[in-house]
Amino acid sequence: MSNVAIECTVDGQPYSAEQLDTLRHVRNLHVLHQMKRLGASIELHDNPLSDDEIDFLGAEDAHDINVATTLAYGPEGIRKLFAEPLRTSDRRWKEWNAASAGLPLQQARAEIKVTGVTLEEFRAHVVDFDELQKLVVAANPDHFFFCPQKPGVARAMETFGMYGTPTEVLVASDPDLPAPFDLDEGFQLFLAGHTELAGDNTPVDIIAYHQCRPLPDGIHIKLCALFPAKAPKELVEGHRLHLAVEFAATLEMIAAAR
Repeated sequence: MSNVAIECTVDGQPYSAEQLDTLRHVRNLHVLHQMKRLGASIELHDNPLSDDEIDFLGAEDAHDINVATTLAYGPEGIRKLFAEPLRTSDRRWKEWNAASAGLPLQQARAEIKVTGVTLEEFRAHVVDFDELQKLVVAANPDHFFFCPQKPGVARAMETFGMYGTPTEVLVASDPDLPAPFDLDEGFQLFLAGHTELAGDNTPVDIIAYHQCRPLPDGIHIKLCALFPAKAPKELVEGHRLHLAVEFAATLEMIAAAR
C-alpha cells in the first residue's frame, strides 16, 4: 500500500475508506449483472459465472473481473453491448434537460483531503486526458471508457449517480466556463467542463466544476458536478458518492504507481 491518507466528506458526513470500498464492491457486482443481462459472459479463471455465482464474488475478484471484462470489450464492443440502454438514457437526459430550462442546476458535492499526493502529481494525471484514460475504468465501476478525441475533449461512457443506465457523452474541459458559483476562499479552479450527448451532440446541463488548494503535505479538493433541475434527486445524491469513489481511487492509484 502506498503512503497516502485520504479523508472524504459527502454532504457533510465523513466516509471512511472501508465505506467507499464497500460501495465500490456493490457497484462492481451491479455492473457485472448488468453486462451479463445484456449478453456478456462473466468469467472467473475462464469459467462462466451464473448470477448467483457473481453474487458470491469477493471485492477483489469482482473489481478485477469487471475491469477485465470492460477492457476486453473495448469502447466499440461496450457501445454495442449497451446499445438499447444508451438510447434510453439519451432520451431521458433530453427530457430532463428540456423540462429544466431556466431553472437552477442541482449540485452534487464531495470533499477530499489527501496527504501523500501533491497538487502537481494530481493535476498531471487528471487534467491531461491522455493520462486520465489510463485510470478511469479502474477508478469507478460505473466508468466504461474514456477516449481522448483531441486536447481537452474526450468521448466517455458512465452511469451518472449510480442511477439508471449508462450514458455516452462528449466531455470538454473549459477553463472559461461561466462560473456556476464563487470559488471558496483560498481555493483555485482545478477543472471545469461541459457535456454533450455523444450520439447526436445534444448539449446537456452536466457540468463539472472542481476546486482545490494545496496543503503542506497534500491537497484539499472540493468536487462538484451540476445537473439539470429536473434530473432525479436520487441521481444527484448518488453522484456525490460516485465522485468520492472515483477520486479517492484515482489518488490511491497515482500514489501506488510511483
